[in-house]
Amino acid sequence: MDDKRATFIHEDLAKAAKTAIGMEEEGYSIYMKAAAKSTNPLGSATLKAIAEKELLHKKAIEDFYSGLTGTSVEKISFADAQLWSSKLRSEILKSIKDSLDKLSGSDEDLLKAYEISMVMEKKGYDFYDKIAKTTDNENAKQLFSFLAKEENSHYELLQETHLYLSDPSEWFHKEERWLVEG
Repeated sequence: MDDKRATFIHEDLAKAAKTAIGMEEEGYSIYMKAAAKSTNPLGSATLKAIAEKELLHKKAIEDFYSGLTGTSVEKISFADAQLWSSKLRSEILKSIKDSLDKLSGSDEDLLKAYEISMVMEKKGYDFYDKIAKTTDNENAKQLFSFLAKEENSHYELLQETHLYLSDPSEWFHKEERWLVEG
């Protein structure tokens, strides 16, 4: 019985890792596309920095997957598996891509891209946090806890930059970097 449970958990973790790799690839693509459309140097630089982190996350997940399954990442087939949260990948990421495709390079559209990106980071956090809290595999727990913290960090960075871009005086006030005179 324990062997079946271990196999089930093992297979679930492999599926979760496949899903996570796909999410990180999609995230990279979405952030780079949004950065390319942005005419705002701060907005573009922030999105590019997060995109680069997505590639680092992908590599960590690939290493975990290879260690878990003994299969090299090049041999992963994404098409044949019923992945965890396939709805997340198919519906939410498609919606995000469609929304970003409609945006131009204006500051207003950059703010919308940030809002869309914050939704994506929140969904990623929820996905990784759930795995970290429900797995018995210590390596998976560590990896997915780390990834959840990273997604939260990205969310906070996007939120801070969004506030700065949309309302600089409020951002300075919040950060107590200036005195409000009145």
